[in-house]
Formats: sequence, C-alpha cells, structure tokens
Amino acid sequence: MMDLSFHPDIEPLRNFTLLRGLRREQLHLLAESIEIEEAPQGALLVEYGSTDDCAYFLVQGEVELTAADGKHTRFSDRDHAARDPISRLLPHRYQVIALSDIRYIKVDNPLLRSIISMIRHSPASGNISGYTVESGDQRHETLNAENRISIDFLRDLDGGSLGLPSLPDVAVRIGRVINDRESSATDIADIILTDPAIAAKVIKAANSALYGQSAPVTTCTKAVVRLGNDVTQKLVLSYAVRELFQVHSRLLRERMNALWRHSVRVAAICHVLAQGYRRFDPEQAMLAGLLHDIGEVALLNYIAGLTREQQQPELIERALDDLRGPVGSLILRHWGFDRELVITALDADRWMRDTLRHADYCDLVIIAQLHSHIGTGQSPALPAIDQVPAHRRLGLGELTPKMSLKIIEEASQQVAQAEQLLNL
Repeated sequence: MMDLSFHPDIEPLRNFTLLRGLRREQLHLLAESIEIEEAPQGALLVEYGSTDDCAYFLVQGEVELTAADGKHTRFSDRDHAARDPISRLLPHRYQVIALSDIRYIKVDNPLLRSIISMIRHSPASGNISGYTVESGDQRHETLNAENRISIDFLRDLDGGSLGLPSLPDVAVRIGRVINDRESSATDIADIILTDPAIAAKVIKAANSALYGQSAPVTTCTKAVVRLGNDVTQKLVLSYAVRELFQVHSRLLRERMNALWRHSVRVAAICHVLAQGYRRFDPEQAMLAGLLHDIGEVALLNYIAGLTREQQQPELIERALDDLRGPVGSLILRHWGFDRELVITALDADRWMRDTLRHADYCDLVIIAQLHSHIGTGQSPALPAIDQVPAHRRLGLGELTPKMSLKIIEEASQQVAQAEQLLNL
C-alpha cells in the first residue's frame, strides 16, 4: 500500500483546471486545509446519488465512473479528464470505484467556493469549472467587500506581516523534557514550576475528583507522579492555551469569553465520550475539544486590530465561517500537533463529514459539539446527532437527541468535573 501524504505542495494543485486561477496565498491556504487520501483497489469512492458536498480530484491511479443508465467511463491520472473533479454535481451523478490503489484529494466545496470567491481580480470567464463567480466590476467589488476581512487576513499572512500565534513557552519546554526518556518527575516539575500559575493548577488537578486519591499531594513533583507524564503534558498544554483566549478589544471580549466556554464544554464532553472507546485517550480527546476552534482565536485577535468601520458583524461572521477551520489547522500544524488534531481543527464544523478511514477525534468533537447545543435553542439549526456520519462511525447505534440529552444528564457530574479541571 502506498504511503499517505499529508498536505500537497501548491504547484501540483495548479495541474487541476479548477484550481489554476487561484492566487498563491489561496493555494497555500487550500493546501494546508486538505490532505491526499488513499483508497485500495475496489473501494467505493463516491456513491451514486450521495449528497456529500465535496469535490474529488484524482492524483494517482485509475477509477471507473458508472452513470444511472449503466454507462461506464474509465480514466487514470495520466488522462486529460483527471484535470477536472471526478464528481462535483449534487447529488452525485456517478458511482466511482477505484480500479487500482489510488490517491485522491477530497475538497470541501464550501471551503473551495469561499476561497474562489476571494479572487481579487475577476476572471475572464464568469464560471470556473462549474463554480459560479460572476464577472463585472460591480460583482467584483461586492465580492471584495463581502470578503474584505478574509482577503486582508490572507494577504497579511502570505506577505509575512502577520504571524501565527506561538505555543506558550512552558508547553514547548514540557514537551521537550517529556520526550527525553532520561527525564524524571523532578525534571518535569522543574519546568512546570517556571510558571507558578500553571504549577498551582497541575497540583489542583492531581487533587481533583478526576485524578485525586485519599491523600492530597502538596508538591509539583508528587503531582506529576500521580498524573503520569502523558496526562501532565496534556494538562499543561490545556492551561497554557488558556492564555491565548484573550483579546484587547472590548467589542470582541465577550465573543472570546463565549468561545472559551464553548471550547471547555466541548472538551469536557469529549473527555467523557472518549472513555467508552479503547482507541481514544480521554485527555487527548479533551485537548482536541479545547483546540477545535483555535483558528477563531487568531482571527478574533486579527479583527481586534481593525478599525471600528471594518468590524461590521456580518463581515466578522463571514470571515470566521470561511477561515476558522483552515486557520486552526495551520496553527496546530505550526505547533507540531499530531495529524488527527490538525484535521479536527479543519473539519470540526463539517457536520456531514465522512471518510474512508476509521473513527477519529474529529468524529468525537462533532458529536460533542452537537451534544453541547442540545437544550440551548441552537440545536434546531443543526443536524440531529443520529443523522451525521460521525454517529455511525463511532457506532453510537440507537443514540437519538433525546437519548443523548439523557446520557449527558447522567454523566453531568463527570462533565462538570472535566469543566472544573479546565477552569482551575
């Protein structure tokens, strides 16, 4: 089986007709937001009539497309047909099967449309391979106005005048010392103690209901011993990241505080859900939940530096919707986080996300988010828990929104304990 690549380089993306007109910064954003996936010979890539809003691009191998009338079409990555998406119309009008081991790129169409809509100069044609972008100065000005924040953010990021937020120093150092097999609990504690606030939280965590025992610990070294290296590292990361959920703008401060509360709630539910699966680590799940909207943190801080006239609510929401996931994945990749957490930041709001791989932390975060909205008045605008692919992939069986609420109520003490842990 072929190795799985992570992000494609930007130049090969120009081989695809649909992507050829994108600017350099748009290609960089797209490349960071997608991955090359693989499927074995015989795999069903696209089901006829399915409605997943994605475009598929063939990178390597051969596929067969079967239409409703039974007509077959075959092509490989060497054929001209591979320059266009395999299937892009909804519902999908072909069944697509891999005739060999293949590599392909699956692009979320809303993301693709938002990036295409940011093109600063109207294309000569009013249509880019099926994606409508009207020509004309008036339409061009409207697109620029609607996407002003997104365009400026991408320009500044691409030009180097805007840097991604850095992982707090104590989190970086604790990662290094834990990766050193020669390090002792005392060595780890010494690093934590350089940040007294985080050290106090680690000791409190070791004495909390989730990890505490009959005898309380009073030193950081003893706290590390009780928690273990892995849990200690994830807790330090969580406490260090809390510092980033701050913004100087009064207008955006409540938005940032609400984002923190949402992230903590989702993280706590992830921690509880993960305990029912062998393949998930509860602390890693909690971290995935806490960081799933980290892109919004960076965007809110960027927006805080704009003028009052630029901080129009509808423009802010447009920018957050367009870039929250891609920017979040950029940040976590920049920090060196593992692949699953990077993907989680990218896809956490794609409710109908589905892949050929096994259930992952992104599935947990999607379910946790839907859990978190039940009973808040926001859930009617969201899909039901039993309607999203993550429900099936996690094997949640007969779990319905009503049953979900009951489960969370029964686990309310565990959820509350996890929330308290993050809010120390």
